[in-house]
Amino acid sequence: RECDAFGPWIDPVRTEVEMPRRFRDWYPELSQAQTLLKIPRDFDRAQVRPGDDLYQSIVALFEDRICLLRAETPGGGEVERREVRFRDVVGVQSQVNLLQATWTLLLVDGSRIAVPHSSTSHDVIDKVTAQVRAQIAGAERPLPTAEPLHPTDHLFKNRVVQWQRTLGAAVPLLVDPRNVPCRSSGRGWLRLSTGAMILFTPGELVIVNRGEATRPVFMPNYAVGTVELPYDRLTSFSARPPARWSSFYELVLRADAQEYVQPCLSTPDAVVDQLRRIGIGELAD
Repeated sequence: RECDAFGPWIDPVRTEVEMPRRFRDWYPELSQAQTLLKIPRDFDRAQVRPGDDLYQSIVALFEDRICLLRAETPGGGEVERREVRFRDVVGVQSQVNLLQATWTLLLVDGSRIAVPHSSTSHDVIDKVTAQVRAQIAGAERPLPTAEPLHPTDHLFKNRVVQWQRTLGAAVPLLVDPRNVPCRSSGRGWLRLSTGAMILFTPGELVIVNRGEATRPVFMPNYAVGTVELPYDRLTSFSARPPARWSSFYELVLRADAQEYVQPCLSTPDAVVDQLRRIGIGELAD
């Protein structure tokens, strides 16, 4: 029955029978979770057989914590368990590239927990992200008074509308265009920008990008990334000028030991001004 039902989808676990056998010993404990999900391995549906070890991870969300079980090697090896209190989560990152996707928790100690999955279940992951957001959100801060930008890029325009519907307000203060000739750090080879957007909602700073900030001239890019950082978890930021051979500023956002760096093709002055305005400390690099 498990083999017949297997696919790339992230499914809920509601009974002990639905718990993958590799993780079944944990069911009595994890069955108390508000949300319990099983994440399949990257197997071709046509190649699986009854008895195969089909599920790689279990994600359990409780009121105050999240528990992750991961069995890296099919059919054998140890099951890695990681339990994280929501007070130690400082942000959530989602990355999608065609059918490959990764959901990542950014933690206060500087580490990250990544959960690979198929992008066919992005709607399930979006609901998990909303549950995490509800647990880590802090007090709302004033929205920017600067004139908001109006992105023409289809992806960015839709994301602004999405956040406005979800959180009531979303003000973009930086929009980098895509396909602009530029140079990244390193040897400074000519590349093309992929585009990025930074916007402010009442409770968090949101970054939308296309993965890497640049791509080779003749190579397409299909990645889409989203990073959500609650203001109450941010402890400091800094803005670095472009390094030698690079066209990009770097906006560095810190939450204790965690550091997220977003390259910016445009000058991030409006973003910096808003971070100062809402009380995030600035560090000089």
